Amino acid sequence: MSKTGPLPPSATPSPEGQRIGELRLLGDRLLEMHQQLAVFCPAVKRVAVGVHDPATGAVRTFLRSATQPDRLQGYERPLSEVPSLQAIARSREARVIDDLSALGSASDHTRWLVQAGYRSSLAFPLFAGETLLGFLFFDADHVAAFSVRVVGQLRVYSQLIAVLLAHELGRASTLLGAVRTALHFSRFRDDETTAHLLRMSHYAKLVATGLPESIRPDDEYVEFLLCFSPLHDIGKIGVPDEILHKPGKLTDAEWPAMRAHVRQGAALIDAMVEEFGLGDMPGVDMLRNIVLYHHENFDGSGYDTGLRGDDIPLEARIAKVADVFDALTSRRPYKEAWAPDDAFAWMASQSGAMFDPRCVDALLSRKPAVLDIMARFVDAD
Repeated sequence: MSKTGPLPPSATPSPEGQRIGELRLLGDRLLEMHQQLAVFCPAVKRVAVGVHDPATGAVRTFLRSATQPDRLQGYERPLSEVPSLQAIARSREARVIDDLSALGSASDHTRWLVQAGYRSSLAFPLFAGETLLGFLFFDADHVAAFSVRVVGQLRVYSQLIAVLLAHELGRASTLLGAVRTALHFSRFRDDETTAHLLRMSHYAKLVATGLPESIRPDDEYVEFLLCFSPLHDIGKIGVPDEILHKPGKLTDAEWPAMRAHVRQGAALIDAMVEEFGLGDMPGVDMLRNIVLYHHENFDGSGYDTGLRGDDIPLEARIAKVADVFDALTSRRPYKEAWAPDDAFAWMASQSGAMFDPRCVDALLSRKPAVLDIMARFVDAD
């Protein structure tokens, strides 16, 4: 899936549908399992996985397989606010709900399931050793679909999903760890604080989930975007300190060395992927696209390849909006932080030029959520 060595200048990314499809290896496996279990439990019309984020304590929708359109996308709740899931995480036992419509104080999630025609539900906690990975949900179209026998049969599927999830998330962690180690030992010192990277990744998620439905990516894509977007500038480890830390504007002679960081970053990713045997890992192409293309402009005036419009990978268009907005609103040694309203106005002025208008609109349409992210992840003094 991933190529070795930097792309030649003439190379262009694959079509957007193909790129997104390449991220669905886990989703394809879930679909295959759903087809298998339909033989002995045809009442199960939906299978879904929610991942647990230990950093925030949230559970987010990640994968799903359903026999009808599934609009429960981008759903996220703190685990602390879902007592029933907390209970099965503590007990490691399955939870069966024989009649969803009979629940007195239903959550948004449960109300959606009932409105969609689901009548009973089964949930398993997913663990890797002592680590909670998330939850696996089976939803059926009639009440009391999950007998003791069926629960026992589906438990095997839950264990298999846990193994697959741990494997893929573990490989992603391996790649992330390798990249961060390279950053540390190369004495990489940029303005990208931990808080900046957290803000940037959450802005990226906000933009992705706010896009028009025609191009809105699924939850598996968004999860990898959240994971990999903070690594957009890893190639700066190869930029000379006198250029990287220059307090003033770069000269025309200095800019080529700065712009080379996108190619250097892609080469670093390729080396890590080859070293750790991660070429078939979901999300690798996304990471590489973010690193290579996050300085492209929507009107074709950016670098390194001069791509324009939808030829720029979606993940790179999203990352650019998230990164620039946070750079504007963050204090740096050479500038003060912009007020959010000023930054919003400037982003709007660059819609269609620097930025994909749909990505800018997604950011501007969710200003309260943007301000909440700013307040949650604050730079240390």
